[in-house]
Parts: sequence; structure tokens; C-alpha cells
Amino acid sequence: MTYTAFIGFAMMIIITYLLLKKKVSTLLAFGVIPIIGAILIGASLNDIAKYVSKGLDLTLSITMIMLFSLPYFKLMDDAGLFNTIVKWLLKHTKLHPITVAIISVLIPAIIEVDGSVISAYVITIPLLIPLYRKLKMDPKVLLFLCSAGMCFDYIIPWNARTLRGASLLKSIDNAPNFIFGKLIPIQIAYLVILIIIAIILAKIQIKKGAGIVEGELDNGELEEAFKETELSRPKMFFPNLILTVLVVTGLIVVKVPNYFMFAFGLIIALAINYRDLKLQNKLLSKYAAELYPTAPAVLLSGVVVGVLQESGMMDQMVNVLVNIIPNGLGAWVYIIIALIGAPLMFIFTNDTWYYALIPIIAGICGKFGVPTEFVVLALMMNIGAMVSPVAQPQIYLACDLADHTELADYVRFSFPLFWILTVIWVVLGMVLRIFV
Repeated sequence: MTYTAFIGFAMMIIITYLLLKKKVSTLLAFGVIPIIGAILIGASLNDIAKYVSKGLDLTLSITMIMLFSLPYFKLMDDAGLFNTIVKWLLKHTKLHPITVAIISVLIPAIIEVDGSVISAYVITIPLLIPLYRKLKMDPKVLLFLCSAGMCFDYIIPWNARTLRGASLLKSIDNAPNFIFGKLIPIQIAYLVILIIIAIILAKIQIKKGAGIVEGELDNGELEEAFKETELSRPKMFFPNLILTVLVVTGLIVVKVPNYFMFAFGLIIALAINYRDLKLQNKLLSKYAAELYPTAPAVLLSGVVVGVLQESGMMDQMVNVLVNIIPNGLGAWVYIIIALIGAPLMFIFTNDTWYYALIPIIAGICGKFGVPTEFVVLALMMNIGAMVSPVAQPQIYLACDLADHTELADYVRFSFPLFWILTVIWVVLGMVLRIFV
């Protein structure tokens, strides 16, 4: 192992350990430890500045989205939009934790068709979190099911993961469609298995005290459960609903930065719901306080990515992982890496997974007669990315929307489940002879 690779592994292990054990703030872990790592490998101040700048460029747009999307949905919550929807559901339908859990899978699976993780989170979680509160279900269940549900769409031809994988299959015509056609049987099985897991999780929640809410609830009970506050705007329900639909639609169809759509929506929402300028400023101050330290943490996660990718640490770390595997297992390297993909995503970004790791693995396996497409197909679904803030910084946004769930709590809850899903996915691919 080279010195640079050792520092890279040590840096990521220390960051992960400190965050999971809640020993230091996320800001310190992301903003300081990578700089120390860069100094230890001999990088100059100018080099470090370049690493940081490149990394921050990767997370700036996500941070900007958070600056406007979180206040927007907080405002809609204060105005009573989501409570009104939930109150109607509770009054006219029979809600059960199992039903809610299944919906938590299906909604993001539908929304993620546009390829945006942000869209899936900001639509699904604000809509369903009031139901989780009412049914006394753990918000970590919603976070996991929403994140896992999105993975169903990872193989659609226009998804970023599919396009990354397709770029490695230069000898195949229309590679995105090739990937989709090959993997769709596994994905259908994956969705069925995920729904089964959702049912199991819901039953566990019931044992822990989650309730069943029957239809035809007494109006007095509903009013007591959803008391109006001075910020409630029941008469603005339909204007707020229309505005939210327009904002979400704009994310998909309008070619402007996502954060502008939320900024536009927030400006209009403030103007139509709270016309008093002093009250607007008071609300913005309240929402700004709730953004800290989540938004800065997302921005600073780019420092980790920048140092890893730009310093050469990641390339050295990939080589170490490849060299660990005995020559006798050379033909199966890609399957081994796929099986341990979930924990590996704590040290990889999505780009380094596809553009640094997979080409090296494909080169090694090619010497043993394994086609490149087998390698790409087996390693395409890096499901573990949905539990890694390094690979998927949008997780911070999701945790904040889900009643300010601690990132460490989400990781501890979801990681074993994502790893189980990863193993099942790889085994399915082998059984169906898609990867072998």
C-alpha cells in the first residue's frame, strides 16, 4: 500500500467513525480532516486550494437548492398545506402502517423517473412525514424506503448512473438501452423484495406502538390533532397546492437551475400567505436558523470529494483494493467488489466508482475472459451510495426534512438494509445469468 493510499483510507475511516459516534461536528469532519490529509501527503497550499475549489463546485448547487427548498417546505408546513392533506386522508380513508410503508416505496419510485434525487426527496418526505407522525412511525423508516425506492429507477436510459455506465461500453450501440433491457428483470424483482421489506418494517413498527388510523374519525379528534396556529392559512390551501405543483413540475420541465424554482416558489409563497413584511422577515430568520448546520455540511462535503479525487488519493486507494484480491479469484473480482459495494461507497463518490474503479476492474477481469458488459452491469447499481453522505450529499436534505433525523442514526438504521439489498441484487443477477 502506498503512503498516499494509506492516508486516504485513514482519512475516510476517521471521518466515518467520528460522524457515526457523534464525536465531532460534521463541519469539522468535512472541513478540517481532509485538509490535514492533504497536508500529510505533501500537497502545497496552492494544490489544496485547487482541491477545495473543485470539490465545492460539485456541492454548491445542492447547497443552493437547500437554501430555498427547505424554507419553502417549512413555510408550506406552517401554512397547513400538508396537515390539510393528511387530515382529509385520515377522515376519508383507512390508513395502516403497512399501507404507508408501501406508499413510501412507490412514490419515490415514480418521481425518480426524472432522474433527480432532490425531487424525489422534497416531494415524498414532506408529503408523508405527517402520516408517520400521526401513526407514530419512525422517520428513519421513511428515509430508508424513500432512498431505496429511488434505486428502482437507476437503470432507466436517461438516469445519470446508466449514462455513466453506458460511457464505459463503447463497443455496444445504444448502450443505455442495452443496460436497461438487461437489468429490468432484476429491477422488477428488486421492487417486489423492497415492498416485502417495507411490510416487515411496518410490522416491526406496529410492535413498537405504531397505530392504525381508521376512517370516519370524529371531527373533534381531527381538529384536536391538527390545531391551527397563527401561521395557519386554511383558505390558502388550493393556491398553495397549485403553487407547489407548479414548482415541482418546473423542476422537471423548465431548463433553469433547481434552486431558482424553489427561490421563485418561496418568494411567491411568502407574498400570498404572509403579506406583513415584518412577519416575512421573522419567518425567513426562523427558517435560516433551521438550515444550520445542515446546508454548510453539504457544501463542505465537497472538500472531502475534492481532496480524494484531485490529489490522486482515490486512484491509489482503488489500486490497493484491486491488488488485495488473490490472482486465483481474478475472474470473480467484479462480483466480489459488487458484493461489498455498500461499505465501499463510504469512500467512493459516484464518479470515482464509475470512472476510476470500474475501468480498472474491467481491465483485470478482461484478462480472464470476462466481457466488459458483465463488469459494468454487475457494478452499476451502487445502492450503498444512498447511505453515504460522501457519494450522495442530498441525504442531509432528506434527514432535515424527516423531522431533523440525525445522519448517524439514519446510517446505522439503513446501512445493514442497503447491504442486504446489494447482496440480493448481485445474487439475482448471477442466478438470472445476467452477470455471468
